[in-house]
Amino acid sequence: MSAALEPWLARWGLALDGPAPERRYKGVSDPGQVAFVRRGDQRLVLKLLTAGSDEWRSGAALAHWAGEGAARLVEAAAGAILMERAIPGEELLALTPDRDDAATLIACEVMAKLDRPAPSPDAGFRRIEDWGQGFARNRAAALAAGMDAGLIDRGEALFLQLCATQATPILLHGDFQHYNIIRDAGRGWLAIDPKGILGEPAYEPGALLRNPMEDWCAEPAVIDRRARLIAGRLGYPYQRLVGWTFAQWVLSVLWAIEDGMRYAPSWLKGPRAAEALL
Repeated sequence: MSAALEPWLARWGLALDGPAPERRYKGVSDPGQVAFVRRGDQRLVLKLLTAGSDEWRSGAALAHWAGEGAARLVEAAAGAILMERAIPGEELLALTPDRDDAATLIACEVMAKLDRPAPSPDAGFRRIEDWGQGFARNRAAALAAGMDAGLIDRGEALFLQLCATQATPILLHGDFQHYNIIRDAGRGWLAIDPKGILGEPAYEPGALLRNPMEDWCAEPAVIDRRARLIAGRLGYPYQRLVGWTFAQWVLSVLWAIEDGMRYAPSWLKGPRAAEALL
């Protein structure tokens, strides 16, 4: 057991119930910061959070949704959250690629539940405009790694244009994709591990449309089919869905370079596929 967990186990009266699968919490640098726990008959997940990390406001996001379409928040404090555990916890990833249309429509149902008015302006959540600063911040490093300057320019220009013309912002998950949508036998499909960011609803499917990170989804036909399913179910404009997907995909490449990953030209297959639909 990670020593970092011990104070929280004592504080909230918890007993360890086994380690959480690392694949579900791939964004956590130390797997010892996430654990399956029990409190009486409750089977829960304890997750530690690092100040300044993307998920620092995840507890506030879960509280905002109050269990509708997302895991229920049980306890929260600066540095940790305790939430319900989805059982059996099957990831939406299990349905792809063989049942990808079904997976996309399931994701739509979850997105519809999460779509509610944003919290008050002083809630402390970032905005998608803040994430857009990653273009300028990482441009030099991306060019040095060998990335296409024109693609960066087009991605940034479209990102800023979409920000300037967006619909009324809501609280978005921010990383809404197949690894972060899991099934509970009693409550159905639930979102976990939100980042919590304010932006228009049509921004949210961008992560879904570029995941899972496999070549088969980085094809114009696949992006087109998925985007049309989402547009038909949720009423989001098709061109905005595809535009956000392209711009976010370029930005995600810049973030990967910022995180120290070794750039490969193959990373641009997805952004170029999305751009071909614009």
